[in-house]
Amino acid sequence: MNKYTLFQGALVAALATSAIVVVPTAQATDKFSDVDYTKEYGAAVKDLAERGIIKGYADDTFKPFADVTRGQASKILAGLLGLNTKNVMDPQFTDVKQSDEYYGAIAALESEGIISGFADGSFGVNQSITREQLARMLTTAYHLETNEVGQTLPFKDIEKYSDAYYAVAPLYENNITKGITPTAFGLKETVNRSQLALFIHRIEAMQAKRVIQTFTARDLNTNNIDAYSTDNLAADGEHEFFRILRTNNDVKIEALREGSGYFMLIGYNIDNEGNYEIVEMQKYKITVTKVDGKLQINCQPTDEVTPGSALFLEQDLGFDPKNIQLTTAAGHAVSDKVFSYKPFKFDGWEEEAIPKGGNYVLSLSQAGDYIATLSDNKGQSVRVGIHAESDGYELYTTSAVEKNSVFIPKSEIGFNVKDFKIEQYTGAMHDHKIVDVELSADGITVKRVGKGNSMFSVRLNGENGEKLYVHGMVYEVSGITAMNYELATQEQMENSSFN
Repeated sequence: MNKYTLFQGALVAALATSAIVVVPTAQATDKFSDVDYTKEYGAAVKDLAERGIIKGYADDTFKPFADVTRGQASKILAGLLGLNTKNVMDPQFTDVKQSDEYYGAIAALESEGIISGFADGSFGVNQSITREQLARMLTTAYHLETNEVGQTLPFKDIEKYSDAYYAVAPLYENNITKGITPTAFGLKETVNRSQLALFIHRIEAMQAKRVIQTFTARDLNTNNIDAYSTDNLAADGEHEFFRILRTNNDVKIEALREGSGYFMLIGYNIDNEGNYEIVEMQKYKITVTKVDGKLQINCQPTDEVTPGSALFLEQDLGFDPKNIQLTTAAGHAVSDKVFSYKPFKFDGWEEEAIPKGGNYVLSLSQAGDYIATLSDNKGQSVRVGIHAESDGYELYTTSAVEKNSVFIPKSEIGFNVKDFKIEQYTGAMHDHKIVDVELSADGITVKRVGKGNSMFSVRLNGENGEKLYVHGMVYEVSGITAMNYELATQEQMENSSFN
């Protein structure tokens, strides 16, 4: 049986047992006396009636403007989703008993996180459902998100970026709702039978257009499944070309636009004590293409390793690192088939947040130890040690910009240094000194004097009892030494995490 038949069958079952349709004496008709077929809702009612999805009353009416309750809407939605309404946990709403008609549907939806009750502990089972409430239910149930981040809705009664905005925006974008007027969504307005018919009709149209591939926990022989993307930008560099939709037991990959990238699929179990055990991990290559105007999705397991990258900024280096010479740690030239070096674009960043000057990204496709010599065209250069390591799926990089010593001027210290004391911390495992300090009239120099990685602290003592602490780290990557530091006063030492 195809998915569409299953969807329609679930809908028929849901509507046949809910108050949206008539009692058992009702008769099916595609021509209700109180339906205006020149209106859009009339076309929806006609189509659904012809297919046996909805029915009217024995007097050939549909009662299009009668309200739908929260209980009725829950039963319909649970049927549409094909949820198990028998084996459920009691949501313990004060107005929903296990003997109630809508109990199973409400419990199933609450367990899935699709619905919730009110602050007083009730569900409001017999209250008319509002358009805002139904929007939240549909957006959550169908994992809908807006593709246009920050889009402005035409509805004046919805504040941008509010909870209502995130509930309504995906429905508006997918033509599931148009509002009660061109400029009002009608958040607190109730949903009537004609409007519900429209929502159902439009949901069907949306579902028919969605291109989704589903992976279940059962496929991985686990109880839980998750996924994350490693490369998900379309050619425009601004939009995602696929979306990951998660439920308790499956992961759905939805195609949004053309593109190619990767995602990781992870199967795991959780024991009674809450401990995670990863059972299966698999990387997939995903390709979304458009054929005859329709998107097609292809997900295939792959052993490809996602390249690793290192970012170099002019504001950090003090010059524009527009040129690169890359060698192995042993000094051998590296083929440009293994790496690329190009300007980095901070897509999606606010203009004022983008670092000024030249910004570049080094991408590596092969694990190893490298030395990059970065330079401008004015005689400035620096060496960077880079270690690239693979976990079998992705390449991860660490880097160290060469710096064997740091000079801290007297103006930064704030007093004349009389003497100092060095603590090596993690370097204490070595039987030799890692760093040393030289005093001068202009300031101090902390320099590396021995091999090994270490965190260190230098207490500077002033001629008048002043104290200042230099906390730092010296480490090595691919044979290149880096040194970083920060200053802390005596007061900061006594009142912060430096203690």
